[in-house]
Parts: sequence; C-alpha cells; structure tokens
Amino acid sequence: MNRIVASSLGQPLLVILMALLLVGSGARSLQRLPVDAYPDLSPPIVEIITQWPGHAAEEVERLITVPVELGMNGIPNSDNVRSISLYGLSDVIITFHNGAGDLPTRQEVFNRLPDLSLPAGVTPSVSPLSAPSGLIYRYVLQSPDRSPMELKTLEAWTIEPQYRSVPGVADDSGFGGGTMQYQVLLDQAKIAAVGLSAVQVEASLAANNSNAGGGFYSQGGQFYYVRGMGNLETLEDIGNVVLAVHDGTPVLLKDVGRVVIGIAPRLGEFGYEKQDDAVEGVILLRTGEKTQDVLKRVEAKTKELNNGVLPKDVKIVPYYDRTDLIGLTTKIVEGNLLRGMLLVIVILIFFLYDVRAGLIVAITIPLALLFAFICLDLQGASANLLSIGAIDFGILVDAAVVMVENIFRQIAERKGTPLNVREIIRDAAAEVDRPLFYAVAVIVVSFMPIYVLSGPSGTLFKPMADTMIFALVGSLVVTLTLLPVLCAWFMRKGVKERHNRAFEATKSVYVKGLDFCLAHPWGTTLASTLLLLCSLLLIPRIGAEFMPQLDEGALWVRATMPYTISFDESAKITPKIRDILRTFPEVTTVASELGRPDDGTDSTGFFNVEFYVGLKPYSEWNGAYHTKPELIAAINQKLLAFPGINFNYTQPAEDAVDEAETGLKSALAVKVFGSDLNTLQQKGKAIKKVLEQVRGIRDVTLVQELGQPSLSIKINRAAIARYGLNVADINGVITTAIGGDVATEVVQGEKQFDLVVRLEQKYRDNPEEIGNILVATPGGQQLPLKEFADIQVTNGASFIYRQYNSRYIGVQFSVEGRDLAGAVEDAIQQVNQKVSVPQGYHLDWGGEYSEYTASRAQMNVILPLTLALIFLLLFTLYSNFKFPFITVLGVLLSAPVGGIVALWLTGTPFSVSSGIGFLALFGVSVQTAVVYISYVNELRLSGTGLNEAIRQGAILRLRPIMMTALVAALGLLPAALATGVGTDTQRPFALVIVSGLFTRLLISIFLMPALYALVARPDDRLEV
Repeated sequence: MNRIVASSLGQPLLVILMALLLVGSGARSLQRLPVDAYPDLSPPIVEIITQWPGHAAEEVERLITVPVELGMNGIPNSDNVRSISLYGLSDVIITFHNGAGDLPTRQEVFNRLPDLSLPAGVTPSVSPLSAPSGLIYRYVLQSPDRSPMELKTLEAWTIEPQYRSVPGVADDSGFGGGTMQYQVLLDQAKIAAVGLSAVQVEASLAANNSNAGGGFYSQGGQFYYVRGMGNLETLEDIGNVVLAVHDGTPVLLKDVGRVVIGIAPRLGEFGYEKQDDAVEGVILLRTGEKTQDVLKRVEAKTKELNNGVLPKDVKIVPYYDRTDLIGLTTKIVEGNLLRGMLLVIVILIFFLYDVRAGLIVAITIPLALLFAFICLDLQGASANLLSIGAIDFGILVDAAVVMVENIFRQIAERKGTPLNVREIIRDAAAEVDRPLFYAVAVIVVSFMPIYVLSGPSGTLFKPMADTMIFALVGSLVVTLTLLPVLCAWFMRKGVKERHNRAFEATKSVYVKGLDFCLAHPWGTTLASTLLLLCSLLLIPRIGAEFMPQLDEGALWVRATMPYTISFDESAKITPKIRDILRTFPEVTTVASELGRPDDGTDSTGFFNVEFYVGLKPYSEWNGAYHTKPELIAAINQKLLAFPGINFNYTQPAEDAVDEAETGLKSALAVKVFGSDLNTLQQKGKAIKKVLEQVRGIRDVTLVQELGQPSLSIKINRAAIARYGLNVADINGVITTAIGGDVATEVVQGEKQFDLVVRLEQKYRDNPEEIGNILVATPGGQQLPLKEFADIQVTNGASFIYRQYNSRYIGVQFSVEGRDLAGAVEDAIQQVNQKVSVPQGYHLDWGGEYSEYTASRAQMNVILPLTLALIFLLLFTLYSNFKFPFITVLGVLLSAPVGGIVALWLTGTPFSVSSGIGFLALFGVSVQTAVVYISYVNELRLSGTGLNEAIRQGAILRLRPIMMTALVAALGLLPAALATGVGTDTQRPFALVIVSGLFTRLLISIFLMPALYALVARPDDRLEV
C-alpha cells in the first residue's frame, strides 16, 4: 500500500490528470445512467391467455386450462404453473426461477404450444414480454364529439400500432369503449316463414364475402392481374346477400332481419373523472428496457400523434406517467444526499478545526460516486431510489478520515523538524494504509452476502450492494492516491492543531472512564454483555415483515362486489364510488376499470372494479389529512355507504406485483388445495371465520368460486334422434341464435370488423323466450328448442383457480396494526386448531408471508457467513486468532444494541431491509476496531509497554474513531429520518446503521481496550 502512496507523491501531475479523467468519465456515465424509482421485483413470468367466448368456467377448465397445464408441466427452470378459468377465458401463468432469462423461457413455451390439444378454432396467445410492474404510462382519449365506440376504433387501429412501434414498448392495451361490430339481428318469425335458420344465415354470409384471384393475362404489351371482388363493404352489401330462392324470388338478408353497426357484448368499462364510458390505453415496458429512455420515446410519440396523426378533435391525455414518480424520488434522494454530505463536512471541520483538511476528505465523496457511476454504466445497470439513496457518505470517507487525520496530526507534531512534508505524509500513510485496506475490505465483504439473496429481496438490494462496493473501491483508490497529493500541496507550509475545547472536554471525560474500564476489564465486558442481552429481550416486541411498503405516491382502490353482479348493475355503482373519491382535495385524478379488457389480459369479472387515485405531493396536503393512512381511513369511512362491497387499498405497481406473486388480488392469502369445489368452499368459509377473529387481520375475503347462475340446456338425445338432428345442430342454434357467432369479417382498408349473426334481443331475453327459439329439422319443420332439450337455471362455478395441477380456493386478507409475521403465525396456529381438512386437501400460506419465511431462512445463513468472512479477513491481517476474535466479539456486543432499540422505539418491524442494515453495520463497526488494534500493535512494536500502548492507543485514536463513527452515522441520518414517496424501503436500513453506530461508538471506545487487555500477552505476534 505504501508504494502506491509513494508513487502518487512522486507523480502528482499524473494523479491529478487521472482524477480529472475520472470526473469527466463519471459525469458522462451519470448522464447515461438510467434512473428508475424501484427495480422490478417479480420473477420471470410467461402468461398464456386463451379466449373461448360463450363457454362456462368448468368447460374452460376441462378443455383448455388442464391441457395447457399438462403441456407446460416440467418446463425447465419453472417454479410453478398457476391458472384461473372463468367464463370465456383461460389464463395460465408459469413462474420461473430468477435468472432463468425471459427470452429462453418464452421460447420454451412457444415450442410447446403447437402440441396442445385444444377445441377447434381455439388459439392460445402469450402475453407481451413485460413484468407485472412494467406499467409505465396511462392515457385517456378525449373528444368533444366522438362516441366511445369511435374512440375505441381509433385506439385499436391507429394509436395502439403506433405505440407498439416505439422501441422498448412491450404492448399498448386498450380498455373501455365498445368494440365495433357489424351485426345481423334476425327476426325469428321471418326466417321461420322462409324455412331458414340462424345457422344457415351465418353460412350464407360466410359464402358471400370473399375475393378471388384469377391469375393474370397479357394484352397490348402490358401485364394484368385478374381479381374477383366479392367482399362485403357496407351495410347495404350485407343486407342484399341472397339467402335462398323461393319460386324464382330471391330471399335477401334484409327481408328477414336488420343489419346495424353495434358493439360487442361488454366485458368491461373504463371511467375517467366525470366520464362513465371512456377509452384508455395502458403502455407496458418491455422487460430489460430502461424506463426513462422508453418514457422519453413514448412522450415523443404522444406529441406526434396529437399534432399530426389523430383527427383534430381527438387528443391523447396522459394521466399516469412513471416519469413523475422517478422525478419525485430523485428529488428526495438528492435532498438526502445533499444533507448527508453537508453533515459529513461539518463533522470533519469540527474535529480537525481545519477547513483544508475537511474539504480534502470531502472530495472523496463525489469522486467515489463518479467511480461507482462508471462501473454501473459499464455493467449496463440502472440506478434506483435504494441503490443511490442508501449510500452512506460517512462510510465512503471513513478511510479518508483516518488517512488525512493521521497526516494532519503527524505534520502538526513534526513541525520544525528537518523532514519535508512528502516524507511526513509517506510515513503517516504507512501507519494506516494496511489496516485501512483491510477495513475497507471488511466493509465490502459485509455487502457480499447480499448476492446470496434470491427472490424479490435479492433483486431489491443487489443494485445497492453494487453501488456501495464500487463506491468503496473508488474511495480507497482516491484515499491512497489523490488525497496524499492534495495534502502535500495544501499543507506544504505546515499545519497547526488548534485547541478544540469541545473535543478536549470530551477526551478528558473519556480518559477517566477509560482508566476505570482498564482497571475492571471483566466488569466492562460483563456490563456490555448485559446491555446486549437487555436489547435482545426487545426482539419479540419488534415483530417482523418481509419488506416495507414501496410508497408510489398514488392509491389503487379495489372494490369487490357480489360475484354474480351484472355488468349493468356494476356500471351504475362505479360512477358513484368514483365521485366520492374525487371529493377529497388531496386527490388529483380518479379513473376506474370495471371488469376486464377485450384482450383478456386481466382475468376478472364484473364484480371487480379497480380505481386509480392520483394524489398531490405530500408537501401540498394542507387539509385535514397529512398522511396516506389517514386519507385511506377517511375514504374507507365514506365508502361504508356501499354495504356488501369490500374495499382494498394498495398502489398501482404494488397491486400488479402482488397479483403476480399470489395469483389472487391480495399480497396475503391462504389457499386450500383439493379436488371438490363444494368442499373447498366449505373449508374456505371456515377459515375466513377464524381469520376474522385474529388480532391484526383485516379485509378478509373469500374468493367465491361457486354460485354463478347459468341457464343449462341439456339436449335430449332421443328427441333429436326422432327428427334426424345431431347434437351439433342444436349447439349451432345455441351458439349462433343466442350467443351470436362471427360469420365473417368486414374489411375497411386496414381495419377489420366482425360480422355477427344472432336473433333480435327480444327472442333471447329469458328462459321462456330461449325455449321458444325455432329449430329447423331435416324434414322442413320448425320446432321450438324446448322440444329437444331440458332448459333450467342451475348454479355453477364463477371461477376455478388451480396451482400445482390442483384446484384451490383462496382466502385473501391484509394485516394492520400488527407486524406481518406475528399476525400470520397467530392465524396459522388458530386455523390449524379450529379447521380440519379432509385427506387429500392441504393449506398453503403464500404471498408476502412465504417471501418473509424464505428471506428469514436466507438471513439465518447469511449472518453467520458474513461474520465468518470478516473473521477470515481479520486473521489474514493479524495472523492470529485472538485479535480477530475480540474484534468480532466487540462488534457483536456493541453494534446491534442501537439498531434493536431504534426498531423498537420507532415501531419498525424487522425486515430484509433492516437485516441488510445490520450486515452493513457489522462491516463498518469492524473498521473502528481495526484502527485501534493496529495502532496499539504499532506502539508495542516501537517499544511501548503493553498497558501503556493499550491506554495511549485508545486516547490517540479517539479522534479518528469518533470521526469515522459520527460521519458514517450522520451521513445516513437524513435517509433514516426521511418520509414521503420512496423512503420506506431505505429507512429501516439507514435507521439500523445510524443508531447502531452511535451505540457502537459509546460502547466500543471503552470495550475494545478492555478486551485487548484481557487477551494481550507480551509474546503476541504483532501485525499492523
């Protein structure tokens, strides 16, 4: 190490040039470095969506979902296969291991799709390559004149293709408005009078809508194509289609029915502010793309569409843009960083009483950060709130503090001696460079186990570990190269240690306490042990959770209505809820999504309404509510006006990630697995009843799977046989006359619209009318449908959930007023005691709780591993066991105390974030012990007696130890105290480090000399 310092002092201009190069390259990397609010926490997911309109959940499960699941079983690197079957839709989700790779997993799925055995005409599709949290942009179409159907047509055929062409966009999914159709509405009496059926009309339309290619011919030296033009283009064309000829008179379609432009049966509806039926677009980020870069392209495309592509009366109005969240979190991070930097500089100048020394140390901060930015840029990584906001400037300058403080002290002490400044600096650096290298290595090692974490916790904290490790390496390089050169330049005329009264008073008190502790080393150690044990008693009262909530500065409100509610009834209630949400002054925008979009990408029904609630920045909340929980409580109080509707409150991205993790509309759920739906529902109800009595458990909802009324038309085979009919003939009537079947398509330029055939509404309104629908027999008779089938109302399944090739029912819940782990473990105990499940059935407690248990198991391995790695490094430094042992023991007895007490006082549950904070705390705490032990060893090697070296080393190293501990603590103090959007995840991490370093400082300055006195012997092998 000393040769690096000597080389730097010998080539100062080269060092300065390299520093300038670092500044230039770092600034360029900072400009290139993408910034996002949060990293994507979800594992690789491939979703297979299959639509089969008109079919019940049981049929969808049996004929589509189960074959797809079986076809995907055993797919490489998969964690599980999960599905939901509902009316007209099958949604199968395959979750893969982290690191499996998005493109290989999708390719494996695509390779298996052709081998699936599915009903004729059914084609599965794979969802776009986007993460659940990839929703980055929402917009609504506004026009003073156009209908929702017209806006929907513009969205589907003009706007969506434009946005999908933007690099980095995975998809633009439209929601709301009516999907335009050409509809043939038949009069049953008229078609019966001419001996036709709805099925025959459908066949005639398909046969009268096509073009033909007749090859080519040459004439007059020119080449001519031959084209047969028979496509249907207008309502008049459709009405003039010939269905039959009776006595030489053609029967036209317009003679037996009406041809109109209408909308497809609604699967959902989008509402915006006061508009009950509006049209929105949802843009998804392609996995692996940089959010900021893609958003810039999307915003440019919006401007282009508004200014030159869309009609003048239509505008795209964004109402959710991830750029706003990024800007807000970036502002918070910048504020925390600036305050932390200023606190560090103030502490440095206070202790050294020299502005030059303080600024020389402080220059390490920007240079170390720029070095980290270069490394992140070379990695192709992106920065986020936690990876940048959790950087502790104090930790970055700890090595610089020790180096500059020792140089400053040596120059002041040797003033007037014949040695020149460079020689003094080289000698001063030689005293501390080796222990500093190992101290920084120990801190780096304390972050290394983060790379062992898997799942969301690993995804969240690995970028922070990257940034901290790169910055620490950069700070060490700057400390060993640039800082000695700057000290040589700015301290060449010598320095003078001014009398710092505050520090001298502190040192005077410390010396008295030190002498007492050295006189009673066993008592000091015992007192420290008792203090630790007292703090450990607080752990059961702290509680635990997986991860603090990532505040997005917005609300996502979910309303769960009765599962059998109709679209019309749900559409009446939704605007009333939206109006209530708009009454709060803290709310900026309210949008609602009822049901599901036409593409089937959200597998739900009319009972489910989700509300996006945009909020003002918290700094602008001047009304009765000052925090989000207060606002949620007030909203919930007003929404009690809707009895029978359950409301749940999350956030936009959080909701999507929760659903991807559990398969349900909640972050916490217990699943009952088994085969019989009735048994599952019974056990689900019993579990719900128990959960409602558990303290801290709220919003308990059973996902009702049964109870969906349906009209069953059971075909009588004997009856159809008497008239020469087949089952397919009756099913054709049911599909076409009642449900409406797509006969063909009408092409208009680049647009294509379905041409649907069905009976007029009055002929299919109720069971009686449906029973009277006429069926044409081969003998020319027209008989009512009820002659061929038994028609009755029955109950069936609304949804069928599956996972691990088994059905399950879910009981969703949330936790309030209690830590997650304590509440769920209490619930597990009570459910196991009060609810018995039959043979072949079992329970699974998933979501955040399973993530918590997995992360807890990982932390149980990581913590001992970290301590072992630190011990090995210290053994390499000191070449014996006793000094590494007392270093680790001193850290364990002092550092955790403050972190545990702080978590208890602030009511912060233990989480992965605070666990990582403890790991970092251990690494930083080792540094002060290394500084002390190495200096005592150096004094002993120079001939100082053992007891005098222990005492003198503690007194002379008090200032650098206090400086390193205080700057490390105060550097993160703003992050520990910060509130607002994006601060929740980094706050437990910072809180543990800040409070732990304070107790570590107060205890270790007395404990370490006592421990050294207990183990040191005159014949020790000494290494500095």
